[in-house]
Amino acid sequence: MDFISNFASTHSTAFAIGIVLLILIIMNFILKSMGKLLMALIIIALITFGYFYLKNPSNIPKPASESVEFFKSGASQIKDRSKNFVKDSKNLYDQSKSAKDVGKMLDSSKKELDRELKK
Repeated sequence: MDFISNFASTHSTAFAIGIVLLILIIMNFILKSMGKLLMALIIIALITFGYFYLKNPSNIPKPASESVEFFKSGASQIKDRSKNFVKDSKNLYDQSKSAKDVGKMLDSSKKELDRELKK
């Protein structure tokens, strides 16, 4: 115990850094557990809302039905954008293939130019 107090008094900066790291590690475990709990509660709330929505959609209050419509429109926008993303990715892949061919042609023309300059 005397060693710890002696170390803390002579190396106060290192001791403070150690305490801060210890606190950060403890907070990480606490927040990680709370994050898992919060995620589980959100999933349970969504499942419950989905059950009641599927059971009787006309009985849902107006603000909740507006949010359902908002999420449906958002989902359709994401679906459209993901289709465009796939098409754009394929086009980009094809263009990168042609760029490799251009790079090979440039390399071969550079070699030919070097040979001509050496003559």
